[in-house]
Amino acid sequence: MSAGAGAATVAGDARVIGLVGTGHFFSHFYLLALPPLFPLLKDEFGVGYAALGAVLMVYNLATGAVQVPVGFLVDRIGARTVLLVGLAVDAAAIAAIGLTSSYWALMALIFIAGLGNSVFHPADYAILSANVGQGRLGRAFSFHTFAGFLGFAAAPGTMVLLTALMNWRAALIVVGAVGLAVAAVMLAARTALADNASARASEAPAQPRRGQGLALLFSPPILLFFLFFLTTSMATSGIHAFSVAAIVSLYDAPLAAANAALTGFLLAAAVGILAGGVLADRTSRHDLVAVIGFVAAAAMVAVVAIMSLPMALLIGALTLAGLFQGSSRPSRDMMVRAVTPAGATGKVFAFVSVGLNVGGAISPVLFGWVIDLGEPRLVFALVVLFMLAAAGTVIVSRRFGAVSA
Repeated sequence: MSAGAGAATVAGDARVIGLVGTGHFFSHFYLLALPPLFPLLKDEFGVGYAALGAVLMVYNLATGAVQVPVGFLVDRIGARTVLLVGLAVDAAAIAAIGLTSSYWALMALIFIAGLGNSVFHPADYAILSANVGQGRLGRAFSFHTFAGFLGFAAAPGTMVLLTALMNWRAALIVVGAVGLAVAAVMLAARTALADNASARASEAPAQPRRGQGLALLFSPPILLFFLFFLTTSMATSGIHAFSVAAIVSLYDAPLAAANAALTGFLLAAAVGILAGGVLADRTSRHDLVAVIGFVAAAAMVAVVAIMSLPMALLIGALTLAGLFQGSSRPSRDMMVRAVTPAGATGKVFAFVSVGLNVGGAISPVLFGWVIDLGEPRLVFALVVLFMLAAAGTVIVSRRFGAVSA
């Protein structure tokens, strides 16, 4: 390959990664667009916080309920169209919330937004797998995850700022309109987003097909990765949602200090995701990277669970835990891709990603119950347990040939 051809390939990969990553940014942004507005929505609609929490539950249930059928659709008609329609539906529904004056209309619109949100994991991974060079795929997966992470980080401040400058209705309309504009840009650049369906027509299968329907999804390797996603989701959800409450309860710490520990975990996880992408492209032992990452993260959290640490050391331990855990995420995605037959990327990533939804639904109840019991130290103990369980699923997966050496 000539230098020019190589450069063109790098440029083409960067364009695809940038487009897909931008869409993923808005997927995560919209997930956290409403919570900063809850105090205002509570008064506007005359409901309690439990009712507003149900809004988020509906969003996640809608996404999880249709994600696997959407994955089958991606593999049947192609990822590009599904992705563009999903982003447009998600953005339009968020914008429309700014126009409603009824709680039940809000619930209906958030359900529609959740349906739109269901497309991103199956479509994104299918497009990246079909377009990005094998030597850069780990970094592509890491940037994809990192872009979603940035969406989470940007949403609260952006919504608060826009609401202060205008009002909450205008804020939702603006961020929804920006998402629609992004969908329009992606439509104009659609030639860069090759359909998974068309790409595999010229793609020789790297391995014999094991079946393309439900039998594939319920095969031992794919079920193990579903459990891997579920346990990792429960571990990270526990830290995201309840580490601050647990630290305040354990140490009688100021809220700012407890939030600093969570911020350290989140920022280090973001750095780890990018570093893990580079590592994933330089090794074939993605299973080893994932096991080491989760065991090391579990060890750091175990220190917090067992010992009474000075606040500086506690923040340091959780920061290292975030770094180790984040570094394993690109290898996680590479392992799933390695066991996915040609033409099944959409459905497989959709199915294992439902594990994220299931874990995200279960963990708040479990960890909240532990806090209510007056056992905040158990929050960190459970996080350790789930991290070690995640590492265990990877170890077991080798017995089924789910990962290659």
